Order: sequence, then C-alpha cells, then structure tokens
Amino acid sequence: MLNRQPPRAPPIHYLVAFEAAARCKSFKEAAAELNVTASAVSQQIKSLEKQLGLALFARKTRAIMLTSAGESFYHLASKTTRRYQQGFAQFKEEYYSPRIKISMFSYIANELVIPNLQQFQQACPDIELVIETSMKVENLIESDLDCALRFGKPPWHGCQHTLLSHVDYNILASRAYLQKTPFKVMADLKNHTIIHHRSHINDWQALFDRHQISPKEELFFSSYAAAIKAAEQGLGLAFGLFPTVDETLRAGNLVALLREHKPLEEAYYFISKANNYKDASYQSLQRWLTGLFQAL
Repeated sequence: MLNRQPPRAPPIHYLVAFEAAARCKSFKEAAAELNVTASAVSQQIKSLEKQLGLALFARKTRAIMLTSAGESFYHLASKTTRRYQQGFAQFKEEYYSPRIKISMFSYIANELVIPNLQQFQQACPDIELVIETSMKVENLIESDLDCALRFGKPPWHGCQHTLLSHVDYNILASRAYLQKTPFKVMADLKNHTIIHHRSHINDWQALFDRHQISPKEELFFSSYAAAIKAAEQGLGLAFGLFPTVDETLRAGNLVALLREHKPLEEAYYFISKANNYKDASYQSLQRWLTGLFQAL
C-alpha cells in the first residue's frame, strides 16, 4: 500500500477565511467580516480541507466546531494572520503615514534647519518631520529614511533629486591662528595644519595637487560642525562651504583667506525615494529648504 505524501503549504488566502470562521465560530459572521458571501467562505474552507486531507470543522445543524486538527491549524493560522497584520501596520507607518524622515549633516540641521523649523511646522502642520543628523551617507533605498539633504553630485541610484543650492568654497581661519601662522599665498598651505570634515573624501586634494604641496599637519573630524569649531578655536585651516558658513563669517569668528569664493562641482541636493503617496509632502519640504538656502 502506497503512503500518501504530506501536503504542500496551502495558499495563504485560505488562512484568512479559516481564521475568521474559527474565531467567529460561524461561516456567516466570518463572511460579513471579510465582506464576502458565506458560500465563498465555505468553499475556501472545503478547498483547504481537501488540500490538507483533514476535516478542520465538525459541521452541525446550526453551528461549527473545530476538530483537533482544526484546533492545531487554528494556532498556526491565527499566529500567521496576526503577524501579517502587525507587519502591514508597520509597512503603512513607513510608506503611508504623514511622517517624513530626512537625513542631513548636523551643521545644516543646527545652523539652518532647526532655527527655522517652526516656520515649516506652521506652513505644513500635517507633515510630521523627523530629522536625523549624520555624516554617514546611507543608501536611501536600503534605509528607513524617506529623503535626505545631500552634499555631492547626482545621480543617486533609485532616487529623485532636486538642486537646493550651488556651493562655493573658501579657506577659513581664525584671526588668532593667522597671527601665529600667516597665510599670504597658496604655497603657504604647506606651513599650515589642514582641517578635514569628512574622512572618505579629501576636499583639499585638488588644491594640494594644483600647487604641488603637502600640508605640515592634518586634523580629521567626522562632522562639518566639528571642523568649523576646530577652526574657530585656532587649530588650523578649514574648508568653508558657502553659502552655509556665511553667518559664521558675519559673526567674525572666522575670516576667508581667498579674495573671492571658488565654485565647486558638488552642491546641496534634496533627494527622495519614489513614493506617490508622499510626493506632495516631499515637494512642500523641498520648496521650504530651497527657500532657506536662497535666504542665506
């Protein structure tokens, strides 16, 4: 006599009808909950029982009861559907909630965005803005971020991008530092301590190559805010990104050493994941950020 092979896992949609019927102890009530007919629920359960080769319900005149196999399968079905509902709730929160999670450098957040945040909240009260500050450039598609304010050059794979502001650079130092170590011409860079604000890219390299020099000393920081603070404390020369450090110069904390700012290929961009549901919120946020940069 041949043994019957164990069944394959039934289609997942059978579990929904079965779980509702088992919980309600009624095909009719389960059908009302699922917005289908009682006969549709009954048919799906019959198909499920046929595939399993087991009776899951003991059918009586006006009631249904779970068999021992039905009780066992109900634990599996209820656990599976519950985890699905919980997972889907998290999915909705990420992709369909009014919350927008954006990443940006701490310097931009502290100096530009947070001082003007109340303005955005008043203009867009329906958008819950969550700001994450980091120098780490995460892959937006693989993260829980919705969008980011990035300094760099497009494209960013799988993301939409909008230019917020072109960027110029200048060399910055405190007056106290310059009194100790004067700077007259570019060749003087070799006598100075160079401050870096990111370790994965050398913003100074083009200047070093052009003038064929190597710096005397170098300091490395993982944030732009820390690099600017180090320059204010007289620790060396910083790479100033304009227009975001305009206020620092106006405050007199640092001075620009070049007669005029020089343009960079990199710029500030607003980048976002594709999400039709959040597109209007992205556009509102992008317009507000553009206005902040234009006002500098």
